[in-house]
Amino acid sequence: MLIKVNRFIVTSMVGLMIGITIGASNQAQAQSYIEELENSWVQPVNGEITDTFGTRNGKHKGIDIAAPEGEKIVSVSDGRVTKSYYSDTYGHVVFVGHPEGYETVYAHLSKRMVSVGESVKKGQALGIIGNTGVSRGTHLHFELHDGEWTYEKEHALDPFFVFELPNATVRTKQAQQELEVAQKKQKAVKIETQSITVEKAVSERQERTDLQKKIITVNKGDTLWKLSQNYHVTIKSLQEWNRLKSNIIYQGQELTVYLNEENSYVVKSGDTIQSIAKEYKVEPEKIIKVNELHNDKLFPKQVLLISKN
Repeated sequence: MLIKVNRFIVTSMVGLMIGITIGASNQAQAQSYIEELENSWVQPVNGEITDTFGTRNGKHKGIDIAAPEGEKIVSVSDGRVTKSYYSDTYGHVVFVGHPEGYETVYAHLSKRMVSVGESVKKGQALGIIGNTGVSRGTHLHFELHDGEWTYEKEHALDPFFVFELPNATVRTKQAQQELEVAQKKQKAVKIETQSITVEKAVSERQERTDLQKKIITVNKGDTLWKLSQNYHVTIKSLQEWNRLKSNIIYQGQELTVYLNEENSYVVKSGDTIQSIAKEYKVEPEKIIKVNELHNDKLFPKQVLLISKN
């Protein structure tokens, strides 16, 4: 089940308090830093977390928050609009620079309501939530950067640790760094096993579909999303088959596609795992397993594979 933003933040903060002990001097520095900010940050939109920082092999440098169509996206704090444009990947996107030296990113909007150079206040509407660019379903992709945003996103911070309750405040950089070290230690023992499991799964899938292997050439305007729709496969499968570390592909690039023996189904508004399973007379758990879903959340235009076996 998806977790409400506020509830997830509370859990994260509890874990932080248990897992990391910050010395008295560091606590004093953190308190002083917070007091200097005077005003707390607010959430960009109230909704449900659908993806977290660091997923997709570490390439997801923000969090995704799903909310109903028409919801306003607001600036988390006072600042100045540094960018406001349409991107093939981000869709309608707004960047805001803040006096504390941070820059925040609000992507996949259906409409932008501010222009470059415009000063904005905390809580001021920047645009309307949407599903533009490379996006699956109506949601906000929110990023936080320590300094200006760069293409490599090497200064990206986990937004979950920017917010604290009852209101959101900026954490110290030292606390963020210490938390990241602790998380890496906890996950290190799982990395090798996860890698072997993924490689084995890819190998087994390729062996099953060798007779249906197809080499395609990327044309101008193609995206992984577009190709996934054309060939009725998932974006994750395309990335695994071609060992892609991101969603970026280029014209003239050759990609391997394994045409599936399973039926494919394109999700419509109002569909659920249960309703689709009933239509195809299969168990809901089988759809979840075949498509490697982490929960039962679906998005319009999402491609699902329905096994015949």
